Amino acid sequence: MIYYSHRTRKALAEGRLFLPLGFAHYSYGTVCRKFLDIFEERGLAARELTMPEIYPSPRHLFPPSPTARPLHIAFKPYEEIRLLKGAANVAHVAWEFDKLPRFDDLPGNHPKRSNAMNDYVHVLGMVCEVWVGCSYTKRIFEAHGLANVKVMPAPIKGAGQGRSFPRQPNLAFHRIGSLRLTRANIAMYVERGDPSKLDTGTLLHTEECSLSGGRVFLSVFNPGDPRKNAAALILGFQEFIQRSKRNDLLIIKLVLDGTKGSLRKALSEQLPKFFDEIGVPFGLVDCANIMVVRDHLSAEEIAMLYQAADFYVCTSGAEGQGLPVQEAMAAGLVPISTRETAMEDYVDEENGIVMQAASAPIPYQVSAAYGISGVTWRRVGPHEVARALAEAASLPASDYARRSRAAVDRIEALYGFAPVAARLAERIEVLAA
Repeated sequence: MIYYSHRTRKALAEGRLFLPLGFAHYSYGTVCRKFLDIFEERGLAARELTMPEIYPSPRHLFPPSPTARPLHIAFKPYEEIRLLKGAANVAHVAWEFDKLPRFDDLPGNHPKRSNAMNDYVHVLGMVCEVWVGCSYTKRIFEAHGLANVKVMPAPIKGAGQGRSFPRQPNLAFHRIGSLRLTRANIAMYVERGDPSKLDTGTLLHTEECSLSGGRVFLSVFNPGDPRKNAAALILGFQEFIQRSKRNDLLIIKLVLDGTKGSLRKALSEQLPKFFDEIGVPFGLVDCANIMVVRDHLSAEEIAMLYQAADFYVCTSGAEGQGLPVQEAMAAGLVPISTRETAMEDYVDEENGIVMQAASAPIPYQVSAAYGISGVTWRRVGPHEVARALAEAASLPASDYARRSRAAVDRIEALYGFAPVAARLAERIEVLAA
């Protein structure tokens, strides 16, 4: 029998069945659901255990485990992982930095020492296997002495057939509201939180852009996540538009949960903070070609965004797998991305446009949150983003079509349901034995 656990303690306390986009650790729930799809497709029964640690043995499970050694997969952040006694325990985790938090590196009175699960090396040493989404994470874990690590990425559904450029326009799109990122609109929205300033024809604008020979760029991220490097993306696109005098569009889909996150907070607090970190005032942003989507979108509407775009832009400095990039590539979009952390597994010059990154220390709030110090990552700057966008805009149609097809093929080969299911079946057989 396969058991799984994915909801955080906070989600359980609030009675949440699912973790909404933007909720802390929601990505673990997303990965869990992707694996549940594989189990269902392969006819494997899987049952959720919200608190696996309460069962003294497999025979005390409800219903009792039909096998002597069940498999328990925890899709949770490290400090939330709990073991199912008598089972083959697996932790499916993400990590994007070159150092793991452990007590040996902390002062004796550090508050992180109050919970043994904050020592990530200790946590990962307790389980039978650790499953990760990319080879970068596997290398980091192994460098910390962990020998039980397997690359087991979340599967990506729905690989397309590749794209040609220019696309055939589809004016039957639904309308999706967005705010053009001009100085006047930002000030109006921050002062009043006025929804009437939201444009109601985002997808129609993308089709108008394509009909006039323009390119449509897309990016999806949480505006409060420092990994996403939002300032470089926005400033780089604005520089590209100012230099080229083109009428291309950048659509930014912000991941907001509607409670802690809002467009008003993103424009007044989160994004300005990241601009301050690179010494550029947020008030310099004034580009009608950047359209920000704040609303929750269904899976069908997200698919429409992918269909309406030509390129997916990822300026992130660190990813555990990079699901939005992979889903965009599966839909045929050509990625404009770094080859850092997870992206080194699937982005290259054959299927995308690679941005060159430089080493930089991670922000203090990130190092403080995890209890790690002396950690670096690699980041792209606005000028490099602008250069890559210009290269993308000048791609010949034949080159675009070739890279689009290559992007689809790469995702299907590495992250499609069939290859991931085969890898999963192999590990289940080994763990059951």
